[in-house]
Amino acid sequence: MTAVDDIKARLDIVDVVSSYVTLKKTGRNFKAACPFHTEKTPSFVVNTERQSWYCFGACGTGGDAFSFVMRKENMDFSEAMRLLADRTGVTLKERGQHERTDILLRVNQDAAKYYQDVLASAEGAAAREYLKERGIDAATAESFQIGLSPKGRNTLSAHLSSLDHHIDHAIQAGLLRRRDDESIADFFWGRLMFPIHDRRGRVAGFGARTMDGSDPKYINTPGTRVFNKRSMLYGLHKAAATIRDDGTAVIVEGYMDAIAAHQHGDANAVASMGTALTEQQVSTLRQIAKRVVMALDADPAGQEATHRSLESSWQVFERATVGSAAVGPLYAQDKHVDLFIAPLPAGVDPDDLVRKDPEAWKSLIRDAVPVLDFLIDSIPTRYDLTDARGRAQALDAISPLIPATLDPTEQERHFAKLASVLGVSREALEASISRPRTQHKPSGAAARRIQARPANPALLTDVRRDLVEEYVLALLLARFDLAGIAAAAKREYFHGTENREVFDCWQACSTIEEVRIKLDEGLHDHLDRLLATQLSPTEPWPAEDALTQSLGRLAQRYFKEFQQSLLVSDDSTSPPSPELEGAIVDTNSQIRTQETGAARAEL
Repeated sequence: MTAVDDIKARLDIVDVVSSYVTLKKTGRNFKAACPFHTEKTPSFVVNTERQSWYCFGACGTGGDAFSFVMRKENMDFSEAMRLLADRTGVTLKERGQHERTDILLRVNQDAAKYYQDVLASAEGAAAREYLKERGIDAATAESFQIGLSPKGRNTLSAHLSSLDHHIDHAIQAGLLRRRDDESIADFFWGRLMFPIHDRRGRVAGFGARTMDGSDPKYINTPGTRVFNKRSMLYGLHKAAATIRDDGTAVIVEGYMDAIAAHQHGDANAVASMGTALTEQQVSTLRQIAKRVVMALDADPAGQEATHRSLESSWQVFERATVGSAAVGPLYAQDKHVDLFIAPLPAGVDPDDLVRKDPEAWKSLIRDAVPVLDFLIDSIPTRYDLTDARGRAQALDAISPLIPATLDPTEQERHFAKLASVLGVSREALEASISRPRTQHKPSGAAARRIQARPANPALLTDVRRDLVEEYVLALLLARFDLAGIAAAAKREYFHGTENREVFDCWQACSTIEEVRIKLDEGLHDHLDRLLATQLSPTEPWPAEDALTQSLGRLAQRYFKEFQQSLLVSDDSTSPPSPELEGAIVDTNSQIRTQETGAARAEL
């Protein structure tokens, strides 16, 4: 039995959920107002037999005890596993990776405290004055653990040595560096220090800023085991709760911008530490936000790099949205996040506006425009529209972004607006991009995306091992060349969060070694069990046929259980709503499709 199995065997999901929300028994299940969004009519259902939860309201998602804690506590799998292990009395084996991670976090925390002490000392007088001039008060500086790295080249190394930290650990944390002559030197010196925290509020790395404007103005901790700039958002540990409550995340570019916003009551601001957003950052935001506003602190005219990064950010958002949209009209909005742009006046930084005119800042965020509208409106500032070549360049840059819009009405609106800005007819625009008209119904890639929306069902977890799920995963891990057959499989087909985590890693990797590195270490025992599964030559069918049939069984089970959950969620004392009826009909159609596919596979 793995640690995950042991924890699940000791858990009752009713106990787990009840510690966060009041449940009311309805038949064999429990219902409550969803703890993840505000609602008047309870839509949150806990299924005791399957040890699962599901929200049939705005969330449109569900899972087991692990996924509930991950969502409620804003944790990753490893963190939720540790919390539930503590609750159930399961002792987790300490492994080398966890120990090394903990060591790096501890040395970072001690470095942050040291930098704070330097800032508070006589040596920090100029830095404190600088913060004061920038409008950052002492309480805010302390809250964000702002510090100062002294000008000496070996001061931090000496301090960490006095705390019995091993020099190699400080080097691994990116705090020290080894010179060519093997001597040790501090990585940061003479800079204002901004600790960068992970989602649990632990210091993972640092951003460092000069106070005299010399270049490079900012430097960051190099990539380490605990710090990856592309996956982090500055200030998220303080902003996550407000973002979840408000539904809106405001992204600024710099540390000072985010800090100023928090100091003046806008606690939903985070900094991207750059303009373009990454897949990892968007994935994090999608868990807690419905609306993301990017505040640009530069004049858009002539800022080609800014626009390119916005185009990149939009594509990341669209990939995430298309990859998680749900089946049927009732759940089409699931996990969708809208991206808006709030351009500031030329020469005005967000922290200046927040401090000097907070109402103007709030208005700017409230009136932010959708990113595609912003990009289309800015075309005249980027391209020479009096020249055919300039119009063609604009069309090549913007038109590929529009088909990613799932809604055909919005899609048509954007193309009509693009034609107007370019000064060409709608017909000429269509001919230029070889796209069929979409005014009647979506077609081509857009239609395929709508029809192929992956379902987002109740993740119905049983404490017993699911041998079909494990067989599918074992086969996929043994045969990465079967990716084509598994392309249509959804992570939601798997009941267990642990199996979904393995499936996600398998999709992102091409070798077992990559999977083991990417997979949370707490699941390595589970991975080893999957790898030890006997597959051949005892199987009666070739691997391709076996995988097809097994995935078909998971898909059938998934839709049937989803159908049952839909019925459980409704008030049995009154006829089902039109929305629920539509969802049931849609699910019945999916079940028939899967049954037909299974029958063909057996022939």
